[in-house]
Amino acid sequence: MTALVGFHDVAKTYPNGVVALRGVSFEVHEGTCHAICGENGAGKSTLMKTLFGMEAPSQGTVTINGVAAGPDHSPRAAAAAGIGMVHQHFSLVPSLTVAENVVLGREPTRGPLIDRAAARAEVRRLAERFRLAVEPDVRVATLSVAAQQKVEILKALARNVRLLILDEPTAVLTPQETEELFDRLRHLRAEGLTIIFISHKLREVRALAEHVTVLRDGRVTGDAPIAQLDDATIARLVMGRDVRAVRRQTRPAQGAEALRVAHLTLAATDPADRMQEVGLSLHGGEILGVAGVEGNGQRGLVSVLTGLARPDAGTVTMLGREALHLTTAARRRAGLAHLPADRYAEGGARTLSLTDNAVGIAHLSGALGRWPWLSRARAERRAAELIRAYDVRTQTPRQTLASLSGGNAQKLIAAREFSGDPKLLIADQPTRGIDIQAAAFIRARLITLAEQGCAVLLLSADLDELLSLADRVVVMYAGRIVARLENDAALTPEALGPYMLGLQTAA
Repeated sequence: MTALVGFHDVAKTYPNGVVALRGVSFEVHEGTCHAICGENGAGKSTLMKTLFGMEAPSQGTVTINGVAAGPDHSPRAAAAAGIGMVHQHFSLVPSLTVAENVVLGREPTRGPLIDRAAARAEVRRLAERFRLAVEPDVRVATLSVAAQQKVEILKALARNVRLLILDEPTAVLTPQETEELFDRLRHLRAEGLTIIFISHKLREVRALAEHVTVLRDGRVTGDAPIAQLDDATIARLVMGRDVRAVRRQTRPAQGAEALRVAHLTLAATDPADRMQEVGLSLHGGEILGVAGVEGNGQRGLVSVLTGLARPDAGTVTMLGREALHLTTAARRRAGLAHLPADRYAEGGARTLSLTDNAVGIAHLSGALGRWPWLSRARAERRAAELIRAYDVRTQTPRQTLASLSGGNAQKLIAAREFSGDPKLLIADQPTRGIDIQAAAFIRARLITLAEQGCAVLLLSADLDELLSLADRVVVMYAGRIVARLENDAALTPEALGPYMLGLQTAA
């Protein structure tokens, strides 16, 4: 079988001494789907950057079509060689139409003007050929996440790619949308396209890929046909040891009501934040899961609960107090903790030290000094304790948050939020984009908090995670709660899908 891409003893050491890749060697064969698994910081992104011309290896060679990529290898050269990539965070322009996004940068012209009819015809032709149904004239801002992903794939295919790299492509899709995507990818593979599929979800890797390469600490620890490896073996290759699945086994006695939301309505500018008549309740010791395709009001709900948005109607009772008039700081003093969906934009400051990020809300309790004066020595001792307790892999608490891998940054922020004896925790996508070990660690901590009496509101696009942790599940669609479900044996990711797509209600 022909090797389309080859990595031959590829190593990468950055000027600051960080070693990202250590003698990586394997091949990706033409017409196959090749999965790459590994922890955050294992070297997956760096390896893809060497393939895409964004990084130059310190040693070794990358070959494309049997030809070594030279020192002038660049993203433009990679694209010319037929390599395309669909990133986890889309690069579409929301205000443009589907057709305008697909032809952006290579627009067909008629005289001095863009030939919009030709652009629409090209998109229709591509959509029919690759079975990716999209409407060329629709603005991207109005599309669902799954539809936007189709546009991203069409945008890559329009450039005559032979190799398509997909980075965590199912992170925000329902099971039905994931299966539809996989059907399309299988069709593309049958047409001769080669696919590199980066994922943390072993079930999806097994469903799509024929071959898997595992990276750990910049080295290849496994490279074999997927049929030769069971999930436990792949997890062991990823982590270097066995990792047990985290699942809530027992439910403690229900405590006092920690949160009650009634008739909550938010007429936000962004449709993704809007809510209508949302109501739910949550008790101490309970984990309530919130399922839904992203953009169906979950972000608006979190914004209202954390004090970042003021609703147009409704009430919120939090830890026995009417909360809407309370500031975010007052809610935190009352016992609210928040692990946000974006660990950098909302959870921490990339350029500040780990110490500053670890004790960022400590002034509210007075434990580290009297506001506005904080004891630096106490802060550094506290940060060191949290780093040790949460197994944050770092050299010194003085280094910046940006220097950590995604999983370690998430563990540091979780340590800050979990360690203050919270009575109510909002955990928003707590394990998104992090590796198996870090995800298992955070899930275990969520269970421990609930067992200690904390009420946990868990929002997650990972339905396996939601069903392994939650006692009950509510589903949001178009800003409303459309289902309230007990988490029993009958509740599966497939059973949640119709509610998430608005095809079924059980509210």
